[in-house]
Amino acid sequence: MAYGSATTVQELAWGAAKANTPAGVTAALVTATSVINSKFNIKTELTGDALPTIFGVIANILAAGMLQEMKDPDVKSQNTIRGEAMMAEYKDETSLEDSRGEPYHMGYVQP
Repeated sequence: MAYGSATTVQELAWGAAKANTPAGVTAALVTATSVINSKFNIKTELTGDALPTIFGVIANILAAGMLQEMKDPDVKSQNTIRGEAMMAEYKDETSLEDSRGEPYHMGYVQP
């Protein structure tokens, strides 16, 4: 299973969804899911309540960017840039939530 929606990816990439989902859309969603899982060090795919809603949004944007870049691989899609920025921002937010109070600072004291 991949995060995101094939219909949403098509709308982001091409402006409208096709009647039959092209194979490239599914492959792009699977790749986007793998990118998200590796970025956040997730060993098994999340489902149901364990899946943050933002992961589906990021997967849709990254997959749309991948499809747009297939036309011109030399140009990075704005969707890819936005998806990467959203992942970085989400990672920063979650790392702040996991921290306990002030950051730990260690100083060296001479004997």
